[in-house]
This record gives sequence, structure tokens and C-alpha cells, in this order.
Amino acid sequence: MKVTLEGLKSMHDTTDKRYMELPFTRNSRMKLANDVLEGTTLKKLATVKEEALAILKPTREELKKVASVTDRVIKHISHALNSQDIPVLEIEPQGSTGIKQTQLAGDFDVDVFIILDRGLIKGKGSKKAIRSFNKELFTGYINNLLIPTSREALKAKKVTFSYAEHPYLTITVDGIKFDLVFCYQVTKEDIKRSGIYSAMDRTPLHSIFVRDHLDINQKDDVRLMKAFFKAHHVYGDRSACGRMGFIGYATELLIFHFGTLENLLVNFDMLCKVPIDYHGRPDSLVARNNRFSNDYLIITDPTDPSRNVGSSIDKRAVLHARKQVNEFLKEPNVDFFITRSIPSPPNMDPHFQVVTFNNSQDVHYTIVRDKLYKLGNNISTSLERETTGEERFGTLTHEVVFPRKNNMVALAFHVSNPIISDSYVHRGPKSTIAPERIRGFLDKHPNAQVDSDDYYYIIVKREETTFTRAASRLIQELLDIDGLTTRSGSPEIPIVISPAEHLGRQAIHVLKTMVIPHANERA
Repeated sequence: MKVTLEGLKSMHDTTDKRYMELPFTRNSRMKLANDVLEGTTLKKLATVKEEALAILKPTREELKKVASVTDRVIKHISHALNSQDIPVLEIEPQGSTGIKQTQLAGDFDVDVFIILDRGLIKGKGSKKAIRSFNKELFTGYINNLLIPTSREALKAKKVTFSYAEHPYLTITVDGIKFDLVFCYQVTKEDIKRSGIYSAMDRTPLHSIFVRDHLDINQKDDVRLMKAFFKAHHVYGDRSACGRMGFIGYATELLIFHFGTLENLLVNFDMLCKVPIDYHGRPDSLVARNNRFSNDYLIITDPTDPSRNVGSSIDKRAVLHARKQVNEFLKEPNVDFFITRSIPSPPNMDPHFQVVTFNNSQDVHYTIVRDKLYKLGNNISTSLERETTGEERFGTLTHEVVFPRKNNMVALAFHVSNPIISDSYVHRGPKSTIAPERIRGFLDKHPNAQVDSDDYYYIIVKREETTFTRAASRLIQELLDIDGLTTRSGSPEIPIVISPAEHLGRQAIHVLKTMVIPHANERA
């Protein structure tokens, strides 16, 4: 496949038999920007969009470079795979820098998908057996063919074998990062009938949908919305606000659904209230789908009615984005689209505390992220209340923040009661009822007394009275993430109120300004 600038730019005009039109109609409750915004605001929005796109849209020179290097990468990969008679049906660039063409300026990350004939997995048995087969097959292709080709023919500067859900190879050629990914060719009908065969099989269908259904202006609106999310740190799997922010495909579907950036912005408040479905189903039916029951945002996948593209987008990211959208509509300004570093003011408030870690990157950063959220959850479960149910340190909220490089990571907490008394009252049964409960309580606590309300009680001494010490102990006991070592404070007390590390102060700022203000919001 020859990748050219003209070819990439014209891809939105092509069609593909792997995708068919959907029984989709826009929600009747959708507001139109032209109806709800004043003329002066609409005019200001148009000016701001033009100014922002001048900064955010890739130049012709950037596009030419990406197309040229991508063509060279595909040529050498194709030669290596064909030399071994591997049943490759197609090799093409997917994602925003590939056939979608919704990338931002300076985005030199290209996903090259190697689409295989699914005859390879014929007779391999269950889904679990196929996953095991895929891991072995793709790992072999990577080690035996892609890595030697990357190093010898392409002279790649960096060659990294990664495995999250799916083995893939990351290489850097002429300053452009490529993810080389295997998948199987499937159609929408295949997915309905028997599902997917590898974690990445849907991606080419997603790219085709965007290529065929968004015009040039809508692709520019996608760029603007992506930039907006990035500027407010609610984009992708490195989102500072929430475990996962908005993703590219979800952003593209939102622009397609609402038609324009302006329409999306004026309807942003309804995103978490009304499902977006591309399969002609009533809202109530979609909302009752058990697969979506725990999802804050529902944006069904046009290629798979059982999949919610919005399932991974964290409620925190949605709520913070909504606040920023409302601020932007009050006073449109190009600054809302420009990404700047998260502020790192000093902290003296003991209700906010943080631990920072050195990260040797022994495991994929998403695994580190997920395990740190789990650690935060375990600390909250252990410290919010006593084992007997009484309040201890009160409500705990935590957030995980990565820097641009993954060599550090921070886990920040907001704690309701950072210092507590050295004892608490544990109340038992009322002295006038349930004799069997009274006997059980007195057997455990023979020195129990009766209070003025006729309840038995005891005074329990606490071993730890500060959140700092209690949480530090749990971190020492529970931390089991390869390559992660505490950096802040001391080895015994790694949690601090006033972190010296820039990242630690940033993490506290995220909690203070992006998370806690929305803690009690439902929708």
C-alpha cells in the first residue's frame, strides 16, 4: 500500500464494504447552537475556532513527512511478512494519523495495523484458547520478523515490545513513533454473530466509520474537541482527572452525532443523561442494558451494538469537562484549547496529602495506574471507618497523576479528618431489648457500661490517630507494583502534606480543583 498525502486527505470520500449505513436518528431533544446561542456568541465562536485551528491543525509539511515515513515502514514490514507467507490481507495506518485524519499538530504517533486472515484461528477452540493462541502467534511474529526488520531495515531508534491486552511493537523511525499491531479482518456482521477474535479487531472498522461519515469541517471540529479535552487534562489513559478521560473515537462519534462542535458544546450537559445509540433503539432500552449498567456515559459503538465506547470514560473527567465547557460558552477564548502544565502551588492544608513514587517502568503504565487506584480504594476501605462501623478518618477521595514521562507517579488523597482522637465509643445493643445480643456483647466486652440512652458501650483505644501514619503503614503493607518505590517523605512515612516534588503538588491541585468540587454531583 502506497501512503501519500493526497491519499490520506481524500480517504473521507471513499466507501468500504466492511461498513454499512446504520438505522440511526438523532435524539429529538437535541438543542441546536443556532437556536440557543446569541449571534454575538456564535460569531465569537467562529473566530476562536479559526484562531485555534491555525495552531492545532497539522501543516502540509507535517502530513507529508508522516505519509512518507509511514509508507517506508509499511513497505519493509510487508516485505518481511510476505517472505514467510503469512496470510496478511492488508497493512494500513489506522487511528487519527491514519485513514481518519483527525490528528493534532505535532501528533507523530501512527498506528499501523497488520490485518490477518482469520482462517489462522480456524479450529482453535474457545475464546480463551484463541487468546492464548494469539498471544503466542503475535509474539512470534514480533520477535522473529518485526523486531529484526525494525532494527536492520528501518534503522529504528527505539524498539519496544509491549503487552497490555494485546502484544504489539513500538518503534521510532525518523522521529515518528509507530505502534505495529496485529488483528484479524472482521465485518460488523461477524461481530454480531460471533464477536471479535483479538482485542484490536474493531479498530479498522472504527477508522472506516470516521473516514466515511465525517466531512472535512467535522474532522476539524474533532481536532478542536480533542484539544479542549487535552487542555483540561481529561483526555486519554493519562487523564489527570479520573482513571480514563475522553478517547479519540468517542470524540469523533460525539461530533458525528451532534454534527458540529457548537452543537456538542450546547448539549454537553445532557451527555450523561441521554444515551447516544447508533442502532435505532429507544433510550430506555439502551439504558436498561445490563452491559451498560455501571457506565456513566453511554455512546454505543456503530460497529457493535453490545459495546459502549463511553464505558471507560470516568465520571470525574466528564464532570470537569462539563464545567470547562460551560465556562467556555460564557466567554469563548482560544486559551481553552491550549494545553499547559498542571499548576503546582504549595499545599499546607492537612486534608490533602500525597505520596509520590519512582517508577522504573518495569510494567506497562496502565497496569501501574490501575494498581494504584486499587491501592487507593483499599486504603479508603480500611481507614474511612472502624471495623465496628464507627467513623474513623471519614470520607477519603484519591487520584492518580502521571507526568509526561512515566518515571514518576503520584497518589493523592483528600481526607475528611486528618487527625482523630485517641479513642472512640463503640456502641452495643440497647439494655432493654434483645437479651441474646446483650449476652453476646457482654461476653466480648465484660466491662461495658450503659449510657444515658440505655445503650451498652465501650471505649476503644486507637493505635493510630493521624491519617499520615495510618496510610503510610498500609502503603508499606499493600504496595506490590513492580518497579515502584516510594519517593516522598521517608521510607516509614512516605505520605506528606507539603510535597517537595512538583508532581506531588500537581496531584494535590488536581484533587482540589478538578475532583473535589464535583464530588457530590450526580449528573
